[in-house]
Amino acid sequence: MEIFDYFVLVIVAFSASWLTFFSGFGLGTLMTPVFFFLLKDLTMAIAATAIVHLTNNIFKFILMKKSVNWQIVIPFGLAAIPAAVLGAYLTSHFTDVTLYNYHLGDGSYDIQLINLIFGIILIGFALIELIPKWSIVFAKQSLWLGGAISGFFGGLSGHQGALRTAFLIRYKLSKEAFIASGIVIALIIDLARTPIYFTNFELNGLKDQWLIIVIAIGSAITGAIIGKIFLKKVAFNLLTILISIGMIIFGLALIGGFLEK
Repeated sequence: MEIFDYFVLVIVAFSASWLTFFSGFGLGTLMTPVFFFLLKDLTMAIAATAIVHLTNNIFKFILMKKSVNWQIVIPFGLAAIPAAVLGAYLTSHFTDVTLYNYHLGDGSYDIQLINLIFGIILIGFALIELIPKWSIVFAKQSLWLGGAISGFFGGLSGHQGALRTAFLIRYKLSKEAFIASGIVIALIIDLARTPIYFTNFELNGLKDQWLIIVIAIGSAITGAIIGKIFLKKVAFNLLTILISIGMIIFGLALIGGFLEK
């Protein structure tokens, strides 16, 4: 690897971790293509990303554990675990259904059924948050449903954070509780799905890539620390608006097939 490659790895891991400390999603989406570029192997890229994601969530839990709303986390997380395991299992046995292929410039992109459904749900939640007259607050009885849906898509596509955030933001938690509870749920889903990936993927060469994984972990942890420092300075109303806009952009990119490249 060249020095520039290490520089890109550090910048992306740090920036993604800092941003996702507030939004709750995006670290895996940003890190997977970077690892793929460096390792030239998709399965190893997914596994390396999973290691960084899991380690970062453990550290963030240590930072934010006092603010966790366990009344939200327990039913949401318990429903997410079996759904995440099922989704992760299907990842290694399921061929994506491509609805349409199109070309844009020099690129070729696929609109896949799973990503289309996921993206529509995500955009719908974002619009509900942004348009006041559409505003709804979910009852706590629906926590199991949110956990099951976000866990399943998390295991299946790896994009569990965005949908988890979409559900949690509807429960009108405090800023600290929203972030801390999302971290715990993400950690629960990571613990459920990561062993499935390592069981089903051939990862013989991953042990030789320990240096870049350690660098990515260190950079991500630094980003989380900076995020914690800035947490009190961020207005929650502004945070929810920015998260909703991010969800719309993320959903459109997912539907268009741009995140599969």
